Amino acid sequence: MKLLILDFDGTIADTKASIINTIQATLKEMGYEKADEKAIQERIGLPINDTFTAISAIPNDKIDYAIDLYRKNYNLICMECVTLFPNVVDTLQYLSKKGIVITVASSKGKTALNLLLEHLNIKQYISCVYGEQDVKNKKPAPDMARLILEHEKCKPKEALVVGDTVFDIQMGQGAGCYTCGVTYGNNSYDELLSQNATYIIDDFGNIKSLFD
Repeated sequence: MKLLILDFDGTIADTKASIINTIQATLKEMGYEKADEKAIQERIGLPINDTFTAISAIPNDKIDYAIDLYRKNYNLICMECVTLFPNVVDTLQYLSKKGIVITVASSKGKTALNLLLEHLNIKQYISCVYGEQDVKNKKPAPDMARLILEHEKCKPKEALVVGDTVFDIQMGQGAGCYTCGVTYGNNSYDELLSQNATYIIDDFGNIKSLFD
């Protein structure tokens, strides 16, 4: 394998609090009741419009406004509470030195992704960042993984998709890639196992051994 496709939320960084806090702040600003936190967590990794539709009473004609407000709020809130998971920096350094192409595939917008990668001081290891605006059909559809494979001129079996949710695993499987679930994010070991991920790991640092 020569290409690594990484999810961001729950895989590289702990963003759970930032997402929940931003959704609640957006709902409050729009005059809606707080959403159930567990319902929000279960949808982390999906496009934000799907989340708002599922967890709130916001009508369809106001979803776009909610998304714009969410993004504005998120860019302020995320800097206060997003942290890297253990062993991310040294693993990215190790893989980069080995010549592995490292990309990020996220349901986040690219502006927030790039801000966070800079803020967390890991952007120098990332060859390219792909956000929700890059594809029409978002996770769990395979489109983003396929787009990355095309851009990097890489065959599916030369790529590993790593993520913390079944949506990431489904995206990778749909594109024909190897997949790896991480258990410290938003889905459990059993949920990742039920999706038949190629690998399941408990620590981001374990990715190193998959490229040795």
